[in-house]
Parts: sequence; structure tokens; C-alpha cells
Amino acid sequence: MTDTPEQRRAAELQKRADRLKADFEARTKRNHDLYGRFAGGQPLLPGHHSYRSARRDKRRADAHFERTIDAYKAAEKAEQAAKWAKAKADAQAKITAVTSTRARPWQPSDFQVGDIVTVRTFQTSQDTYRVKRVNKKTLTLDGGGGGWDDPKRTYDRVLSRTRDDITITNPADTDETAQEAQ
Repeated sequence: MTDTPEQRRAAELQKRADRLKADFEARTKRNHDLYGRFAGGQPLLPGHHSYRSARRDKRRADAHFERTIDAYKAAEKAEQAAKWAKAKADAQAKITAVTSTRARPWQPSDFQVGDIVTVRTFQTSQDTYRVKRVNKKTLTLDGGGGGWDDPKRTYDRVLSRTRDDITITNPADTDETAQEAQ
């Protein structure tokens, strides 16, 4: 199966997250090495011949530590972006798998008041509603709030219809069912 652009993007984001995590781990090890001079707890001694180099090493280690924190934040952000992109790509692939097998689009004659429909609400999510009204271009769905929150969805957003405990994802199946009933 060919990867979709969303799946390729998710894979690229995961590679970036892995690279940033490896960079963070390398910086953490380097921090340990930079702070090694101060590991014994010896304080900086003003006036001592090593004071200037110790201050310079401490500033260098502190600056590197700040960059390590930034690297950690970037790695975490990239990891979250990769997870979201993967979830989005998987959801879109699932929706595409349902819609690509259709012989024809849904139309008003495929629905009755009381049918249960699963509709795509955004690019990646889907919700299930009871049909409240069948309109020419949309379905009015029962949002459960007594009318004030009843969503309308166009027929191209319908993923499946359930009637009498029979779920149909391909509108052409409704034609066969109607012929069998006659």
C-alpha cells in the first residue's frame, strides 16, 4: 500500500523527534563532563590562581546546560507533533478506506428519520447521531440538547448508516436491500 502524504509527514516528524532526542542525550552526557570539575564540591576560591579558569568553565557549563534544556523542550515538542501527525494520518486512512469502496454517493432517499448515522465531524474524528430530519442537501442530526445543538451534516460526510441493527457503509447496498424486500 502506498503511503499517503500524511503518513510520510508523520514518519518525517518521527525521524526529527528521534534526532532531537539523540541530540538531547548527547548534550546531557556533555553536561556531565563539563560539570565534572565541580563534582567534588570544591567551591570557587577568589584570589586563587585557578579562579578565572574555574569561573569560565562554570559559565561554559551553565550555558551548555541552558542549551540542553532547550534541546529537551524541542525534542518533547517534536515527539508530540509526530504522535499527532501519526494519529491524524491513521484516522484519515481509516475514513478513506470506508469512503473509497463506495459505488455511489449517499443521497436523501438512503435515510429515514430515526436512522443511526456515523459522520465525519472534522478531518480525523467521527461521531454517531440519530437522524432527526432528512433534508435535500443535509441531514439534521439529534444533538441531544432539545434542538438548540442539532448539527447538520452534508451527505458526503456520512460514513455509515444503521437501521434495524444492519449497518451499511456503501450506499449501493441500500439498493440491493430494497430490491430484496420487494
